[in-house]
Order: sequence, then C-alpha cells, then structure tokens
Amino acid sequence: MPLLELNSPNILFSTLIADLGSYQNTISLRLELIDAVMKHYGLGKYANIDDKELIKQFCSERGITTLIHFTKVKNLKSILDIGLNSKDYNNEISKGHIYNDANRFDYRTHMISLSVSYPNDKMFYKYRQAQPEESWAVLEISARVLWELDCLFCPANAASSSIASATEESLSGSVALKQLFNNQPINLRACDPTDSQAEILVNSHIPKEYIQSIYLDKPSELLANTDFRINNTYFHNRQYALSHCFN
Repeated sequence: MPLLELNSPNILFSTLIADLGSYQNTISLRLELIDAVMKHYGLGKYANIDDKELIKQFCSERGITTLIHFTKVKNLKSILDIGLNSKDYNNEISKGHIYNDANRFDYRTHMISLSVSYPNDKMFYKYRQAQPEESWAVLEISARVLWELDCLFCPANAASSSIASATEESLSGSVALKQLFNNQPINLRACDPTDSQAEILVNSHIPKEYIQSIYLDKPSELLANTDFRINNTYFHNRQYALSHCFN
C-alpha cells in the first residue's frame, strides 16, 4: 500500500492552490502544503527515527557523503524553487515536471530515485541516447537524506522483478542499506554500492536544502543565474570514472 494516499482531502487543497495565482506567487504556500501533508502522514522528517542513527553511523564508516540524481536541465528551475518531488506528489500540488522514466516499472510513483556516490550509469546513458536533443544535469545531494528522510534501499534496479515485488518493510532500515554493499568487488570505493544500478527511493519530497552541487557537461543558457559547474565526471561509465576521474 503506498505511503501517500492520493484519495485524500489534499487533492482539494491542491486545486485551491492552483487557483490562487501564478506559480511564483504560491511557492511559500506550496511548501507549507508539502510540510503539512508530510506531517499528517508521518513522512520524511516526521518518519520513524529509531534506526536512523545506525544508518548515519554506517555512512560515516564507509565515507558515504553524496547521493546522486540526474534530470533534464529544463527541470532545474522548479527543483531549485521547491525541491525534488515524487511523480505522485507533483500531481497533488499541481506542479509541472518532465520525467525521465514515464513508465516507472517499479510502480512506486510516490518515491524519488537517487543513487549512492555515482549515477546509475546504465540508465543515464540510455536516457541521453534516447533524447540526444536534451541537456542534462547531475545533482549532488547530501547523504543526510538517508537518515533524515524516509527511504527504501534497493540493492538492484528498483524496476527489477525482485525489487518491484519486495515489500517496503524488507527494503527499509539499516540492514537493507547494508545489503547494497554485499560482495563488493575490490575495484570499488567503500562508498560505492556493489551494483551500479542500486537505488535509494525517497518518499514524496526532498527539500532543496539537501542539494549541494549541480553538474553539467556543457553550458546552458537556461541556467544563466544558477550556480553550477561544468564537469563531465558523472557522465561516464562508473568503472571508467573510478579509474580516470577519482584518483
């Protein structure tokens, strides 16, 4: 059962917000709505924190400091305004967004997909090849998300049959996080999950304050007033990057 039930009074609130004015004029109200819904459902920073300290300790031991999310450059303005939202959450607050994966075969559309330390190189390459006209950005996000927000830990691609059919309980907590690093080969850093397609699924919303850096492989006029870096490190195959970019 999804952690966020869309058949709720919040849909009415979303409709009311859409009628209040332009998007820029309703940012603060939208943020209040996000926080209120998260508090009501016990999501994100309001979720169970019993196991969070163990997750924080594990990340410290392995040097896990960064999570990764890739997106189209055209999405960055809204992300920097209000943060990262799941597909379902964007629908609730009437926020337009262009999605990388329109199908979401993991069926967890109330979740936001992140990677640990390096992008899901296979999926990132696939999307860039399928849409060569698009400009892409890679966001570095603080690993604090892992113990401060509500997450699922997937040791393989979330759309794989074994993960898509798994219960959310089995993918939660410090034990599930540690499984991402089982049988890790020696050519990886301690902070790299065994499978380059391992995913962190974050429930509903990631506030913009967790975003640390933005990387592009080429300049973009769409980001004229945005702080970003030109660096193609995250645009390679993971093994190539580990061999040539992190020495």
